[in-house]
Amino acid sequence: MSDSWHENLKSKNRLEIIAAARELFLENNFFNVSVKDVCNLAGVSRVTFYKHFKSLDELIFEVQMNVLDNMTEYIIGRDNSDVSGMERLKLILNAWIQFAKEHREQMNFIILFDLYYDTYDSDEELKNKYANFVSKENQNYFLNSAINKGISDGTLRKDINPIRTGYYIFQTIMGVLQRMSYTKLPENNEDITFDDISSSVLEMIINSIKA
Repeated sequence: MSDSWHENLKSKNRLEIIAAARELFLENNFFNVSVKDVCNLAGVSRVTFYKHFKSLDELIFEVQMNVLDNMTEYIIGRDNSDVSGMERLKLILNAWIQFAKEHREQMNFIILFDLYYDTYDSDEELKNKYANFVSKENQNYFLNSAINKGISDGTLRKDINPIRTGYYIFQTIMGVLQRMSYTKLPENNEDITFDDISSSVLEMIINSIKA
């Protein structure tokens, strides 16, 4: 058999392992999933698993990057470069909120990953790989383009720092959406909904930087 056939099979097995792990992690969280569980769902042997991944930890990092890529693609897919910078920013933030509503399990996974691996002494190679991934994502950050355009076209304030502003917005919106994903509003909330909260946060963000 040709080398290309073997490479295709290898790639197929890797993708099937990632897909199986993602399904299990999102449904059960990674604390309750074993290599055996992943292999059974993917239909591969443990030998095949370890040809692609050194450990379950490595697979967890891979799924985290997969989930973040998915979130980014969802948001970028709803951007529109033909409108003003401020309107682009509104589109992006609304898409972000909608993603969190439609994919609560992915938001919960991001939370769990962040909480666990911020305190867990994981493999240095994995940490470096993830740091490189995040650094690459930041270079093509979807908020930066909208903010820079808004500054240029006059719809956003000229005195804001686009990098810092993007970072502040990211931290604010992710914090709100993560809480929305795993907590319930108290019963005495006077009919306040998560849509009300997210809309108010979006409005505060825009009002703080619009021209």
